[in-house]
Amino acid sequence: MVEGRILQSGTHVARILATHLPDDRYEAQVFVRLAREPEIAETYIPAGIYETEAEAWTAAEERAERAFREHEF
Repeated sequence: MVEGRILQSGTHVARILATHLPDDRYEAQVFVRLAREPEIAETYIPAGIYETEAEAWTAAEERAERAFREHEF
């Protein structure tokens, strides 16, 4: 089972997460890779710390879209 949500753009895949932190905030995380590569080849892109889970999911999705546009892999 894959943790998080998956976004795809062409040959690239982004796995996004909103991870709950001990201080009750959320860290937005993005992992980008080529669709044909195993998860071990993922590039990690931090997307910030947010007060709510919804804000973290939104930030992660926006950051993944930027990574796709700017070819950050």
